[in-house]
Amino acid sequence: MRSALGGLAAALLLLVAAQPATASTTPAQVGLVSFTRASLSGDSATLTLDWGDTARARSYQIFMSRSYSMSSPKVLSSTSSTRTVTGLVRGVSYFFQVRAVNGGAVGSKSSRVGHTTIRSQGAGGGSTYRVMTYNLCSEKCSGWATTRKAPALARIAAFKPDVVALQEAGRLALSPPTGYGQAAYKSAKMLWFNGNRFKVAMTTCPAGDASCMPALRSGWIALGGTRYAVWAELVDLDTEKSTVFVSVHTTPGKSDEAALLRRDETLVLVRALAKLNPEQRPVVYAGDFNSHKNRSNDYLAGVFHSRGYYDAFDLAMSLRRQHHNSYNDFSVRPVISYKWGDHVDHVWVRPGDGKVLSWQNGASIVDGRMVTPIPSDHSPVVVDVRLN
Repeated sequence: MRSALGGLAAALLLLVAAQPATASTTPAQVGLVSFTRASLSGDSATLTLDWGDTARARSYQIFMSRSYSMSSPKVLSSTSSTRTVTGLVRGVSYFFQVRAVNGGAVGSKSSRVGHTTIRSQGAGGGSTYRVMTYNLCSEKCSGWATTRKAPALARIAAFKPDVVALQEAGRLALSPPTGYGQAAYKSAKMLWFNGNRFKVAMTTCPAGDASCMPALRSGWIALGGTRYAVWAELVDLDTEKSTVFVSVHTTPGKSDEAALLRRDETLVLVRALAKLNPEQRPVVYAGDFNSHKNRSNDYLAGVFHSRGYYDAFDLAMSLRRQHHNSYNDFSVRPVISYKWGDHVDHVWVRPGDGKVLSWQNGASIVDGRMVTPIPSDHSPVVVDVRLN
């Protein structure tokens, strides 16, 4: 009797094993895959991916390709919902998909996401500065004085930036928060600086020239039409080292005509800064550039690249909310772009000038929804950069 029962049990086990995967065993689809960290050592780069724990997953497969079509992918594995991928080529874009595995059952692949590895870094042994760029839409968008001004200033206060590059901020002119100074203003663009970290540099006069009057090293640049940028050379109070910061707002629009205007405005900007900065001090460009790398006509990026400047987004060692677009359109549900994260607000730096420690979208988000009242149709972008 025992032998017969044993044979029956074995048969049942074989029958169960032969059954196809069911809804009770097939893992769910992996959700949004994010890049949380990046590193560079010599010519070898890494990217760290993270995603939410997936129902019925016992392990995960990570598909990696240098093509958005995911052709010829390399397949990696992980027993947790994170994976650091090593041995990558610096300055190269990689694309990933992740799917959950439960024995012989696999879930659907996640949406494709991409990121560019860090191309190069300076020694980064100097001071660390937190830079925020923030388009406030204080005049064109309704509700500034009644509902949006206070939460906008609260976002700035929450991050305690050392330098704030503001655009469409005309209704805040000459009224920086306590502890901050205003270094430059023109046509609703302005630069604020932390008075405990910086002072505005002064011009020097030739020896013996009694008629020379020192002036602040700050001002504005006409980019063409009604477009302007403001700049200031700020001196670190501790190290006495100078850095030039810029706030800019280029022409809006998705058309090729608008993209060409942005390219020309950026050309004017970088050429003007080259003349204003003959000592070649580090320059940090921040602002609403109305363009991103997912557009085929992102021509202004080529202007920066030709002069050795790259988006801090692609140089950052730590990333947060990179798929949440910096332009939020006052949407309570965050606007997400899977391929890159479509950010029109940028901070451009020269990799050789230091290290970008972190990049983050500074929106206030709780339980997957924007906290209301939403301060602006743009979310602040916050970058920590450590200069040489």
